[in-house]
Amino acid sequence: MEKGKSKKTATSSNTNNKKSARIVIILIIVLVVILIFLIQRNFYRNDGEVSPGQNNTVDSYVEEIESGVKINKSTKLNEAKDINGLLITNIQLTTESGMTTLLADVTNNTGSKTEVQTVDITLLDNNGQELTTVTGIISELEAGATTQLNIAMTSDYINAYDFKVTMN
Repeated sequence: MEKGKSKKTATSSNTNNKKSARIVIILIIVLVVILIFLIQRNFYRNDGEVSPGQNNTVDSYVEEIESGVKINKSTKLNEAKDINGLLITNIQLTTESGMTTLLADVTNNTGSKTEVQTVDITLLDNNGQELTTVTGIISELEAGATTQLNIAMTSDYINAYDFKVTMN
């Protein structure tokens, strides 16, 4: 009779171990799901605040036009700029493979022929802080003539919001 009793206890013990193992596995799964939820919630806040490292204002004026090619659609960046009678219009800021290109039309409204000139273009963020300053060359222009300003930069400045121009 002793032998039958110990067999029943061993079977009961195995059943309890299996139940305990299942409970532990279920608890681990629940904890992992909760942890993933909390991490995602912290990274993507639902209350309208911007999480550190995110900049929602940039997304509103930077558009991907092709795979890996972005264009800046900031209205402030695209405003015409007049510097000493040279009108800068049709401004286009694009980036591809980490290279940024600024293209713009320059029209000579001075009333006389201009010589070759260099200009400093300072790109600004949406807070008016300087991102970088680059130098461009405006070719000789007859009065009323238009040329293209083309400046290439070896860094990604697609997030510029505005720019200012100074003559050298």
